Amino acid sequence: MLPLGFVRSLLPKQGGLEAVIEMRNNDHEVFICTSPLSKSKYCVQEKYEWVEEHLGSEWKKRIIVTKDKTLIFSDYLIDDRPVIKGVRNPLWEHILYDSPYNQDMTSKRRLTWDNWKEILGL
Repeated sequence: MLPLGFVRSLLPKQGGLEAVIEMRNNDHEVFICTSPLSKSKYCVQEKYEWVEEHLGSEWKKRIIVTKDKTLIFSDYLIDDRPVIKGVRNPLWEHILYDSPYNQDMTSKRRLTWDNWKEILGL
C-alpha cells in the first residue's frame, strides 16, 4: 500500500501546468483523465487535492477518473503508458508523453512539455 500523501506530494512536470493552462486559455477543451492507483486507498482524493493545489479549484470539474480510458471521447489522450487497453477501440489518438520507461515504443507521436504545441499542431 502506498502511504497517505504519496500522490499529493508528487511534483508537477516542468512546463506541464503552464501548457494545460495555455490550452484552456486558447479555448481548447482540456480534461485530466486519470486512473486510480490500486495500491492507494487515498489516491482519488489526493488527485483532486493535487489538482486544486496546482491548478485551482475550477480544474476539479475537469477531472475524469476511470480505469478504462478507452471509454473517453476525445481527439487526443496524452499518456505516459505505452499501451492503453480497454473495452473499446478508442476514438482518440494516443500521444505518448515521453518518459524513460516508454522509450521502446516507437509507433506513436511523443510529446514533452517543450514540444506540445508542435505535436498538437497549435
